[in-house]
Amino acid sequence: MSHPLEPQQRTRKYPFVNMRISDHTILDSIEGRHNCKLCNRSRKFFCYSCYIPVGELEEVLPRIALPLKIDIIKHKKEIDGKSTAVHAAVLAPEHVRIHTYPDIPDYREEPGVVLIFPSATALTVPQLFERNVQLQIGDNYGLPKGHHMGTMLRRRMDEVEVQEPHSKDQESPKKKWNLENLPIRRAVFIDSTWNQSRGIYADERIRNLRTVVLQNRLSQFWRHQRGSPRWYLATIEAVHQFLLEVHINAWGLNSSYRGLDNLEITEGFHQLAAPLKIETHMEDIDRMSPYNGQYDNLLFFFANMYDLIHKYYDHNDLISYRRPI
Repeated sequence: MSHPLEPQQRTRKYPFVNMRISDHTILDSIEGRHNCKLCNRSRKFFCYSCYIPVGELEEVLPRIALPLKIDIIKHKKEIDGKSTAVHAAVLAPEHVRIHTYPDIPDYREEPGVVLIFPSATALTVPQLFERNVQLQIGDNYGLPKGHHMGTMLRRRMDEVEVQEPHSKDQESPKKKWNLENLPIRRAVFIDSTWNQSRGIYADERIRNLRTVVLQNRLSQFWRHQRGSPRWYLATIEAVHQFLLEVHINAWGLNSSYRGLDNLEITEGFHQLAAPLKIETHMEDIDRMSPYNGQYDNLLFFFANMYDLIHKYYDHNDLISYRRPI
């Protein structure tokens, strides 16, 4: 996928280059609005209340099959038309559902559910897949003992894979993962501000879920959220990052895939992905084939809006991209 602006006009790395995102310029050609066939409200591309495309888009939108279920808990004060969570429900309707807090399921009895939230006891995705990965704590970046980087909204530690003594001579057969035996069956995301998310996390229906923290990745979201660092991802970016990590740890990374080059993910991610690279056909995008952009179309609407914003505003003038790292 190429950037819509001419190369000489760009002074930054275009984040979505080489990603397997369908041509979204069709969105630029749509004029006017259409009524949602379910609620009859006037919408542009999709109904953010019913989570379905409107007008001609129903026939041309990419549809994405995910390896697990995704639930997104939206704070009631989040503005529906501005939330990127809707993108996931529209593009992957068979696997994504959205709930508005406090009307949420009780996850306490459901097996295989994780909450994407940087709690003090959060695991990483490689740890879920039984890889011997630890966080590099060092001096805890100067934080008081007992404080966790994620909950303090600071830069999180990198992950390193620990090589046990003599492990090369005693390697056990690697587990074969498929769609039926993944260690996660459902992942829950919270779509809200940081302060709102902590209030939702206190709810007894989710607070005892295993929590998972993602690898650091710089957000490309153009909307500024006061007090949040640059790696505080938009919801659709977080869903994409999580599925990317799950897929690579389960089925590897296609060595020919170059869509990660400009995503600005922490070096620890690339180090952990390196031994999982597999040489295979560059067009192989089967569901359990090494990662080759299978979920990149989750960013279909996001990338289009990013391009539109940067058509009218200089990247360096947008305060969202000048947040601390």
